[in-house]
Amino acid sequence: MSRRSPPLFLGLGVLLALLVGAPARAGLRELEDCLDRFHLECAVQERKGLGGAEGQRADLWIAFHRGDYGAVARLVEAGAAGSGPDEGEAPYRATVESARGMVEQGGTGVSVRYAPGLDAILAEEAVETLVASRAAYDALFGGGPAHDIVLDIFPTATRFIGASGLPPESVRTTGVIALSKWTRLLLTSPRALSRGYAWKDTVAHEYIHLVVAYRTGNRAPVWLQEGLAKHLEGRWRGDRAGRLGAHTESLLAKAVQTGEFVPFEKFARSMAYLDSGEEAALAFGQVATMVQLLIERAGPDALPVLMDRVAGGDDPMQVFAELAGQPSFEAFRLSWVEWLRTQPLVAQQLATLPVVLDGGGDETASDPLLAGRPDLQRFYRLGDLLREAGHPRAALVEYAKAVDPSTPTSPLLLARQADCYEALREPGRALQLVDEGLGMYPEHALLQKTRGRLLMAQGDPAALGAFRAAHDLNPYDIDVQRALTTLYGRAGKAEAAARHLRYARLLETGGAVAGARAPSPR
Repeated sequence: MSRRSPPLFLGLGVLLALLVGAPARAGLRELEDCLDRFHLECAVQERKGLGGAEGQRADLWIAFHRGDYGAVARLVEAGAAGSGPDEGEAPYRATVESARGMVEQGGTGVSVRYAPGLDAILAEEAVETLVASRAAYDALFGGGPAHDIVLDIFPTATRFIGASGLPPESVRTTGVIALSKWTRLLLTSPRALSRGYAWKDTVAHEYIHLVVAYRTGNRAPVWLQEGLAKHLEGRWRGDRAGRLGAHTESLLAKAVQTGEFVPFEKFARSMAYLDSGEEAALAFGQVATMVQLLIERAGPDALPVLMDRVAGGDDPMQVFAELAGQPSFEAFRLSWVEWLRTQPLVAQQLATLPVVLDGGGDETASDPLLAGRPDLQRFYRLGDLLREAGHPRAALVEYAKAVDPSTPTSPLLLARQADCYEALREPGRALQLVDEGLGMYPEHALLQKTRGRLLMAQGDPAALGAFRAAHDLNPYDIDVQRALTTLYGRAGKAEAAARHLRYARLLETGGAVAGARAPSPR
């Protein structure tokens, strides 16, 4: 494994050192260089010329990069990790412990590991996502790694933190929930977040980091890595627009007016260490729209050229500018600002959805308005009591008291108000509120589920898309799985209906009923 701290990239991107260790001796330097460049096959070839303690150390590094934690544990016990102030076994043990008990499901060129039980609901779609990502992004960037890609899905943020080596405060401040590191992908289960998240696009995002690091010999800087990953993360499912969420657009719109962008120097090492989730969202928006502009001007065929030139040692900023038709990166940056002024960016004040991990707090804790507002939560809870008691009109009165016009809209309140209007037999008003919320917070699973239910009651075929969106954010909702079973059945899609019936039964039994394929223990 590397001793020179090459970039570490994440779902939302980091630049960190790899696990600590002593400087490699001469016999290991070539192998170390291979791993620094994300070329696992190269490292395996270099291992053939090593023996003794060097061979044992090389075996440990390669096993760790492959995600073969059984071999890692055996080699650590044999002393391969070494000892001393700059090396040791603790980081290896932390990863092995975090992955303990996980099982495996494979596909063509990919391997997904997850915790048995409820997270079995992720396995087959994670494999499908990763296989599709390899096909899409290897073609887009002009090649990709030859080795099998390992994706570890950790059931809790605590176990993800243990495996990643990230400081807990970085995860909780900026919402880091995934990494591309050590030629592997690490992901936090959507079950660890109370509202779920777009975990499939996050898998694709992390794979983009991996393939870009491989194609450039790990010479692509963080801004370029994150820009490519963010703008292109939907391509695996056919989304070529790469449009940002409303919240990020609102931050960009404000920055265009004030000129207060996040300086590149501030995230030269990592986006995980920015000051807040909002600052990280703005930084992502900046670099993603720069990539969008590059592709608009030069076309996707410019991406393999970009990879080759950066791998060859050319300055990434200069290459990027030249491909976009500008003499320098500063000239490109100025043209980008002017281009942003022409874009239909959302200008409404929005807020970052709070990051709530591992069951911390109730449903209000992940709401941008109600989190940290006990004064408003009191009205919200009273509204809930009235709604559940069958008094929707009285509930609406209390929900209205929980609104603060000076702060961003609450998606949770909009969902609850929609429930009330549905009970009052005003489905049009209910749907209007839900659509208003989704326009601002499209990754809010409860709003997507509510929309699906309203449309299903009207016999609208668009209900399937809404429930599918809810499933892709939070697959652990049994009502969503039952609805998808019904809707796919009505549409004559028996295979999809059977899949979601399996998911529903798995949730009914608390994870006791396994998926279609028996997993392999790790």
